[in-house]
Amino acid sequence: MALTDLIPQDDPRLREVCKPVVWPDNSLESELEKLHSTLKEFRELNGFGRAIAAPQLGIMKRLIAMNIDDRQFALINPVLTWQSEQQQQVWDDCLSLPEIIVHVRRNDSISLKFQNEQGEAIQWEHLSSEQAELVQHEVDHLNGILMTDRAIDSDSVRPVSEHAKLIASNRRSS
Repeated sequence: MALTDLIPQDDPRLREVCKPVVWPDNSLESELEKLHSTLKEFRELNGFGRAIAAPQLGIMKRLIAMNIDDRQFALINPVLTWQSEQQQQVWDDCLSLPEIIVHVRRNDSISLKFQNEQGEAIQWEHLSSEQAELVQHEVDHLNGILMTDRAIDSDSVRPVSEHAKLIASNRRSS
């Protein structure tokens, strides 16, 4: 799978709700390899990219491939089990919309359950704000929701070239 296989923003598959993975799934290993290799290629070319959801490659299953601290892993059939009332505002970016960033609100912390690549049930409790923001973005993809749907206001969609300026501005106003 190559970066050219990333589904663009206007592809209707990005608006579909993905189906759960049903065990055993003989295509799961190859689909996760496609996700991990595409994420790795994107990171090498662009210097960012922590996760990719399956529908971004046209795989309509509840799969997320992540690379955190140079560790690759997968979230299979993730379900948010708790969300903090406190929210954060972040400038969100996306592999499927690499030219823009979007100012969105996300829950400051979440808990979730999912299965790992062996089908074992995993529970993560009270994720940090950075991890929570990332997982919420990816779970949104599985539910047919794009970051542009979560824009705070009409001025919240900006070119990615403004990212550093906007982040610096947010730090000064916090």
